Amino acid sequence: MTSHSFDAALDFPAKELGTAGQASLVIQGRRLPAAIVPYRIPRKAGFYALVTPERPLEALWMDAFEVLSADGKPLGRCVVLYPSAPSPEDVKPARRKELLERLSLGERDMLLALAEVRGIGGLGADDISRFARLGPVQVETLARGLEEEGKVRILSFAPLFLVLQDSLDFLRRRIATYLGQYHKKHPGQQGVPADRIEKRFEVAPGILQLAIRSLVKEGRVSLEGGQASLVDFRAPLSPTDEKTVGEMEAMFLKGEFGQVSLDDIRKRLHLTPGKLQSLLAILMERKKIVEGRDGFIVHSRWLEDVVTRIRALRKRELTVADFKALTGLTRKYAIPLLELLDEMGVTRRKGAVRDILR
Repeated sequence: MTSHSFDAALDFPAKELGTAGQASLVIQGRRLPAAIVPYRIPRKAGFYALVTPERPLEALWMDAFEVLSADGKPLGRCVVLYPSAPSPEDVKPARRKELLERLSLGERDMLLALAEVRGIGGLGADDISRFARLGPVQVETLARGLEEEGKVRILSFAPLFLVLQDSLDFLRRRIATYLGQYHKKHPGQQGVPADRIEKRFEVAPGILQLAIRSLVKEGRVSLEGGQASLVDFRAPLSPTDEKTVGEMEAMFLKGEFGQVSLDDIRKRLHLTPGKLQSLLAILMERKKIVEGRDGFIVHSRWLEDVVTRIRALRKRELTVADFKALTGLTRKYAIPLLELLDEMGVTRRKGAVRDILR
């Protein structure tokens, strides 16, 4: 990276520079005048400083230069820590001290510090190549090791792109806070559209998706129909929607199992597909209906009655024929319902029959 200035560690006493801070860097046998401004940051041997060469030069992390005084006297070495460093006004002294100390420790800590600087924007292969002289294989090995430690999350390898786990956790907290604020301002809406979240958080799509997916996996956020919401949020229903929900529940209860389809409900109640799904979700949240693995739906009261009748049988095993006789269902509907009962722990498949679990 061509640097107009960089932060460095110097291995000689700062007082040897003199008050003017003028010196020369020896680069490939050539001398380049430079201004060196020490930071008021303690260092065991030598000091940290902002180095500004007379002309921009190629300077990457851990590049070393010899330093001469203004009159040509050898002073010691200068090791680049932060290429193209931000100005002293842009970074607080305590923060700069922390960064420079970490950048002094080695490749692993350098990569972590660089990922921390990039924050929720993520760190890419190009960012690393502009900062340090590390090959792709070396960088990938470092990144894999940090991911195993739980320090970073790698989103891609070709090219390498990663984000600091702490930054990802920070983004997750911000998303959850934003959803909560949105629910308060728009209580009548089921959730926040995905495109609105993308505009709110201008980060790489992969990082945003990873943050939302992890919140969903933890059960903190629900993502349905392209909208995200906090799992404990319930949008209040209008009187019209409440009436429609009641009519839907009555249709499921009256139709028992396999006698009513979602298409029947949608047409009879004049619902759009999206509205139908949102009202079904409310019935499920209220535990009025249960959805099986294949998408079939049964009223909870009817299902409870079936479970009661099964457990009242003086049998340990249940055949498909027994179940059809018990419920009056055809095989088309009996099989998926039996599979649901398996999932619920009421029955357990054993070859052609099922054990009735007590």
